[in-house]
Amino acid sequence: MAHLKSFTHTLPIMILIIMIGFFLRIYHLTSVPLRGDEAFSVQYWAGQPLNIALAQTATIEPHPVLTYAVFRGWGVIAGTSELAMRLLPALAGLLGIPAIFAIGKRLGNNQIGLLAALLFAIHPFEIWHAQDARNYAIWAGLSLIALWLGLRALDNQRRRDWLLYALAASLAANIFYTELLSLAAFGAYVLIIYWRNWKVVVWWAAAAALAVGLSMASFLIIQAPLFARGGYTGSIGGALDVTRLWKHFLPVLNFGEITLPADTLTQTWPLLLIVLLGGLVAIWHNNRRMAIALTLLGIIPPVLLAFISTKLDIFTPRYVLPTTPIYILIFTGLVLYFSRLKHPLVGKTVSMLLLAGWITISGTSLTNYYFDPAYAKARDWPALAHFIQQNAQPNDLIIQSAADPAFGYYYHQSQSAIAPDIPLPQTPQQPIADIQSALQAYNQEKTAIWQVGQEFPDWPNAGIVKNWLDAHMQLVLHDNPGGLNVFAYKNWQVASDEIAQSPFATFSNVTELVGYKVIFPADPSGELTVWLYWKPLKTTSAPLKIFVHLLGEINLTTGSPLWTQDDRYPQNGRISTETWLPSVVYRDVYTLPLNGMLAGMYTLELGLYDPATDTRLPVGSADSYVLQSIQLK
Repeated sequence: MAHLKSFTHTLPIMILIIMIGFFLRIYHLTSVPLRGDEAFSVQYWAGQPLNIALAQTATIEPHPVLTYAVFRGWGVIAGTSELAMRLLPALAGLLGIPAIFAIGKRLGNNQIGLLAALLFAIHPFEIWHAQDARNYAIWAGLSLIALWLGLRALDNQRRRDWLLYALAASLAANIFYTELLSLAAFGAYVLIIYWRNWKVVVWWAAAAALAVGLSMASFLIIQAPLFARGGYTGSIGGALDVTRLWKHFLPVLNFGEITLPADTLTQTWPLLLIVLLGGLVAIWHNNRRMAIALTLLGIIPPVLLAFISTKLDIFTPRYVLPTTPIYILIFTGLVLYFSRLKHPLVGKTVSMLLLAGWITISGTSLTNYYFDPAYAKARDWPALAHFIQQNAQPNDLIIQSAADPAFGYYYHQSQSAIAPDIPLPQTPQQPIADIQSALQAYNQEKTAIWQVGQEFPDWPNAGIVKNWLDAHMQLVLHDNPGGLNVFAYKNWQVASDEIAQSPFATFSNVTELVGYKVIFPADPSGELTVWLYWKPLKTTSAPLKIFVHLLGEINLTTGSPLWTQDDRYPQNGRISTETWLPSVVYRDVYTLPLNGMLAGMYTLELGLYDPATDTRLPVGSADSYVLQSIQLK
């Protein structure tokens, strides 16, 4: 009856905690675009048949077969939209809430289990990955269930409990390979505590063998060649850096990685280390076996990862994500210890201060994640894709200097990708001569070349594409849609079919304006880009400048109708009206800043003038030519 009464009181609170966890995992679920790895998952895990994913994708991205099967199955059932793909880890991550509650009960009672469940439900690092279309949150939830079932099997020593543990451990290890590190930590606990009970050791060994065997079979069949040919190299330069485990891993696994300032993480780790060590000491007084288990599970996986990372590029906190609930359990053990001191006022005060501090840091991390664009997990790739879709031509070429699947996902999503896109450089090792040769060919074949994305500065061939384009082609457009740089280049020689070449205006028999194009910026406060096409009729005795003005109502700042302008020599001084060649068409680019402009209707006008005398060339009966009206919103 006591057990039933306890369950009746606990169940409503657990339902509330699960609801909180669910809300935080679906809140703003699609407010930020997919990051590159997520887009890769959507396109190549969920978006293509399983046999193709295993034959092509799994051989270059080392994840177990079950990951590809789960994502493909979910994609078939729920679709591959942002919402559908992020909903999978969001729901799977909820599995950890009841699991950590059950483990927390072993530290003390229902109260400590409920506190651990609450801290897990609101945990910034868990939520970040639960809203990430990858396999980490799924793995973390299954890993926690496996730990609970393993501890249960050790207590009950029943065949069905060991079978359930074997199943859960196998599922976790076949969602993400580094689950084997947690499996090793749990095995160390079994051997330390139960080394005299050979039946328990045998049962654990059989369960572990199943999980390891299935996981290794997946690896050897699909990914072994990738590692054999050196596809993954050491991430810490071959040197073991254990100090990073407590200076970086510890604060990240407890409060999040890119949701707090770096200096906050740096300042947090010493106090955090003291708190967790204190928690282990406190748990030791009440439950020595659990203290040993949590110590091993909290230390062994990160340390083993550090050793493995001297050979493989995997030294990052998310690869030991299942240690996060371990630290939560240790912390709740410390809170429980102080709440039970003989001096209740002192104990409860310390307990509340610890809890308030933990929740404050977690809350700050979550607030940054949800509301501060500076901590957004992904750039605004849809804005970049839309801008290019609006301005590129079919015979243009889009070059990603650092290929990001997120750009491809959004660029091709609406079937509006009218120009092909390629990565260049294709790899860090691609020879510079090959890159330059390819660019030379594209320069002759394509109407325009667009360069998008952020380059990897540590690549040996970084900067080659941008430097070549700047040296050999005309920069005709630069914008920053969604905070992502985009550059468009054209051949200096204007193609015969680029414009109609019918004159719009003639300026004093010096030159004709035979074409123009106005390109609006992606952001209202950006720059209006204007292409002017000049066909000289003769040279001049003095160099003339060209002005492009945006006029509107009287500007109170200047006391004139002029709001923004760009005055310069043709092609920014590359050519001169003294020497330009008659009958040759020149493309000229002007940019007008729109920052601070008011919404309304404006007039775009242009002309030529002698900067020495400020005398404008006549165009008909006027001294300027009105190009068109511009509506700013």
